[in-house]
Amino acid sequence: MFSFFISLIWILFFSYNSEKVENWEINNLNEIGGHAVTVFGNPEVVETEIGKAVKFDGDGDMLLVDFNPIGSAKEFTVEVVFKPDASFPNNTAPRFIHIQDPDDPDEKRLMIELRLTEQNKFYFDGFLKSDTSSLALIDKTLLHPTEKWIHAAVTYKDYNLTTYINGEKQLTGQIAYDKHFINPTGKVAIGGRMNKVSWFSGMIKTLKVTQSALKPEHFMIVKSE
Repeated sequence: MFSFFISLIWILFFSYNSEKVENWEINNLNEIGGHAVTVFGNPEVVETEIGKAVKFDGDGDMLLVDFNPIGSAKEFTVEVVFKPDASFPNNTAPRFIHIQDPDDPDEKRLMIELRLTEQNKFYFDGFLKSDTSSLALIDKTLLHPTEKWIHAAVTYKDYNLTTYINGEKQLTGQIAYDKHFINPTGKVAIGGRMNKVSWFSGMIKTLKVTQSALKPEHFMIVKSE
């Protein structure tokens, strides 16, 4: 009986730890998470109060990582820690995380976006395009400050796409797919859209992708100002 319980503990341990996670610290321009990076513009590595990050100028700065951390997962959580500049009207709609296979004719993709207001506040936009439909989760009344460290998350499970800011649920909606909601191979653009538009002005510190839909209590903890 004792050996049975020991075996059960090991099974549970390995099951829990088999969950695939890519935790990328955006703290250099050479490689991210062990993957090759192409640099566009002149992003800078900077020291911040919460560690090293990369600063993007909102005018051509971008990192393109040669890997898709979502892979073939049927559910996921994408988390990003960032500090947006008060850059209205120069950067009103930055698409600062863009996951896609650039060779996919269907252009299936996940986008993490902001919309900046004249008061230099932002509202969040989580966008997913599958092989059958698309969904944008956006509400201009859900406003948040710029010039502060922010944690944003997007989760997907059982056709439900949900967005969060600092652990607080923003919106949820349903989006179905046939074969894939995103191609298993692909790249990640950080700091702009993959086709070199919709630039982000500010700093990005961490991008974490988990191949399961996490509850907010399991998100990264960020000590903001």
